[in-house]
Amino acid sequence: MNRYNSTERLGVNETEKIVIKNLGWIFREQPIVDVGLDAIIEQVENGEPTGKFIAVQIKSGSGNFYRTEKGLSHYVTNIHYNYWLDLCIPIILIAHIPEEGKTYWQEITESNLKKNKKRWKIEIPFKQEFNEKSINKLIKIVSDKNDQKFDIYRGRVDSGEFEDIIEDLATINDATVCINNITALMNQQTEDTNNKTKRFQLLNEDKPLNYMNEVSKIYKALSKDMNLTAKRTETEVELFSQLYSIGFSAFEKLLINLSIFNLKLKDIAGGDINAIKNVPNQIDYALTQFIYLRETVKEVPANNQVAFKEAKKQYIEVLDLLIFEMEGASEMTKRIFEKL
Repeated sequence: MNRYNSTERLGVNETEKIVIKNLGWIFREQPIVDVGLDAIIEQVENGEPTGKFIAVQIKSGSGNFYRTEKGLSHYVTNIHYNYWLDLCIPIILIAHIPEEGKTYWQEITESNLKKNKKRWKIEIPFKQEFNEKSINKLIKIVSDKNDQKFDIYRGRVDSGEFEDIIEDLATINDATVCINNITALMNQQTEDTNNKTKRFQLLNEDKPLNYMNEVSKIYKALSKDMNLTAKRTETEVELFSQLYSIGFSAFEKLLINLSIFNLKLKDIAGGDINAIKNVPNQIDYALTQFIYLRETVKEVPANNQVAFKEAKKQYIEVLDLLIFEMEGASEMTKRIFEKL
């Protein structure tokens, strides 16, 4: 059963009202897949559609943002970052705050997406409300790209493009290989940590003359292991996000065209679909392990070992990034399967 979120609906409705009433443009909601894009708006001049488009991602509710003095900050996954920047038309982010009756916007561009530690964020200024005064800025960024890439979103594809979509779809399975690799890295790190913990216990029991020296050696080795695992994990997370965004975009395009041509998913994608359907469960299972590991690592005492304290901090930050990306991928996949 498709989920219903009244807060999200308020954001879509308010955006549609502003586009139609205040701007006088055309608003086309994406009813088939509304995860990467919520709508596409088309410029109108003198009552005539121009064929120039802007994609729209709508976030509704203050819980989606961090409030600053000058505006709202919204953190996004690497998956969304890659997905948005690969679009062939401009895209804007709408921030609707129903509690205040306010709607703001910002263009999603590479320059507007800033890296904060290990995550991307976009700032939406309070001075940039979404209303009739937005029209001049929107006209400046509106796209006249009517190339074949965008035709896919309008159901205009040939057999070659369909083959490309199916090929890209397989990268979701490639992304799951990254999950397996990350799990293997985590398991190895856990085993190494457990072994060194046992060595700590033995040292505490025996209390040899060189006790502090041996403890420092163990912490040094553990710090080295954690730093290496963190770097390798971060590399796998980045690769996962890149592959998943490609596969997700292909899945979105496929579903749009299946709806238009009244085709069945299994007839087009074949066995790949069964593998993709298992992705949310695979991600959720891995997430449970990663969250448990993060909490376990937090409990490991640093005992005034500066190098280990820093290694532990870096490792937890990478685990935070990993969990953030996996949660995003899980939500996106589940939502898109609700449309099937």
